[in-house]
Amino acid sequence: MAGPLWRAAAFVQKHRAGLLVGSCAGLFGAQISYHLLPDPVIRWLYQYWPQGQPAPLSPELQSLFQEVLQDVGVPSGHSYEAFTSFTFQPVSAGFPRLPAGAIVGIPATFLGGTLIDSDDPVVVHGQRVNWQSPAGTRLRDALTLSRDAQKFALAKEVVYLESSTAALQALLAPACLAGTWALGVGAKHALGLYGGPMNLRAAFNLAAAVAGFVAYAFSTDSLTHALEAWLDRRTAALSTAYAQGGVEFYEKILSGNIALRSLLGKRGEQLYTPSGNIVPRHWFRIKHLPYTTRRDSVLQMWRATLNPGHS
Repeated sequence: MAGPLWRAAAFVQKHRAGLLVGSCAGLFGAQISYHLLPDPVIRWLYQYWPQGQPAPLSPELQSLFQEVLQDVGVPSGHSYEAFTSFTFQPVSAGFPRLPAGAIVGIPATFLGGTLIDSDDPVVVHGQRVNWQSPAGTRLRDALTLSRDAQKFALAKEVVYLESSTAALQALLAPACLAGTWALGVGAKHALGLYGGPMNLRAAFNLAAAVAGFVAYAFSTDSLTHALEAWLDRRTAALSTAYAQGGVEFYEKILSGNIALRSLLGKRGEQLYTPSGNIVPRHWFRIKHLPYTTRRDSVLQMWRATLNPGHS
């Protein structure tokens, strides 16, 4: 057993720089790949297929999307494509400055009940939605957004794509890996562990890996929180109508989550809080800002636009 273990350790020691570069490149590539080729991936994952056929983007949604692009001030040379998605919120990926461009999935519910009133059943977390129940009625109302709320939801995705922060988000994993490796090697040299037993070095490497993961989780969540807060502020700052639409958008999300909490029973209680926020899956991580926090932030901006002298 010691023979293969020692040979593996010797191989890693000899080629550690190349292995580090390859691992960092692989992590970055894995996270950025669907942004570089967004159309086949995102469309395949989220395309709305009523009655076995992909739903074309309606002229109403196409007009709405073009209006949002104009409001955000997207340069004419940037490439965007939109399609109809089955999701309750818009989805997006890509870099509009690159030849592959960016793609945005616009929910079919933006058409005013197309998804809800279709013959195809709507299944959420493995359970079919009963639109006739009180919770189903509340969910239906939550999915019905005004034009301003729809524009806020789409503009938020466009602002995100225009900022190209996806590249920054993809850099965190390789940066944390490289930092963990550099600090680990430096600490082992300082402590003289390279001249000690292999078991001690293995235990140290395990501890360093755990510390590196904690650092990665903290930095990723912190960046996501800052980005989400910035996106809300940037989108709400477009106009008073956008700020008002943002308040409605988050109010409807919270209301819809409360309805799903009731519809899904015990599963719903595990997924959503009584206020409509998403229950964190990990006890030490909060990956996204609570919807109540995002609503209150946009609400504050809306009130400031209505009363500029009292902001």
